[in-house]
Amino acid sequence: MPLTDQEAELHRAAVPDARARAILRGGEIAAQDLRDAGGAYDLEQVRTVLGDISRQMVARKVEAGQLLAVPGPSGRRIYPTFQVAAGGSLLPGLPAILAALPTRDPWAALNFLVNADERLDGRRPVDLLREGKSAAVLAAAAHLDEQGA
Repeated sequence: MPLTDQEAELHRAAVPDARARAILRGGEIAAQDLRDAGGAYDLEQVRTVLGDISRQMVARKVEAGQLLAVPGPSGRRIYPTFQVAAGGSLLPGLPAILAALPTRDPWAALNFLVNADERLDGRRPVDLLREGKSAAVLAAAAHLDEQGA
């Protein structure tokens, strides 16, 4: 049986428009990037794994580009776990990579770091950083905004 005009209008109103679909897709990508990063610490957890540093020190590390933070639930920052090595040290080379990226958007930085990159022979930048190969990652980060890259 065909829909009445009112039913058809309700159906159209219930379907997300292009903007809403883009927002939903962005959320899906962000969630996948966090999973690929190994999850995230909240503020108290990151303070602990970094050696019981203060909240202010965490904020300073984020502002200095030494620690990546992304907006989490209720607008609170969360800190992807990949960037903290055993013993509480930060991933070597990360500050230079974050500074070289052509964006200051933390989600874009996370996306770059945890996804395979053709310029890195299909490897993930985070894996190369763990291996101490920051020069190649730095070059890829610096050219992230170039067409075809």
